[in-house]
Amino acid sequence: GGTLQEMPDSGKKPAKVTNKTLAQKIASGKQIYTKTCFACHQANGEGIPNAFPPLAKSDYLNADVKRAIGIVLNGKTGEITVNGAKYNSVMTKQTLTDDEVADVMTYVYNSWGNNKTNVKVSTVQEVKSGH
Repeated sequence: GGTLQEMPDSGKKPAKVTNKTLAQKIASGKQIYTKTCFACHQANGEGIPNAFPPLAKSDYLNADVKRAIGIVLNGKTGEITVNGAKYNSVMTKQTLTDDEVADVMTYVYNSWGNNKTNVKVSTVQEVKSGH
């Protein structure tokens, strides 16, 4: 071989795929959801009554995508009302890449009767930078 090869960069994640299709983002987001969100928000986003709010058909989630991204990035404490029920739990901030946040939020928004938002990495970055 005369072809140029790159050595793998140890400790770094593989190069991320840019311009994923909506279906690819949803598939990736479902895997992240299963590992990261499932325990509290449950398999079908129904949450746990009096403990963790539902993500399915969630008025709170659908009202403000940037607020929802901010909760994933920064965590949330204090009382919120979701679909008419009060919740006062702690959600810890999640250690996900911007790409993973965009994918998992896209999955959630495209599941369980939510508003079908395709969350862009640039939107996650805007929220991170406080815009």
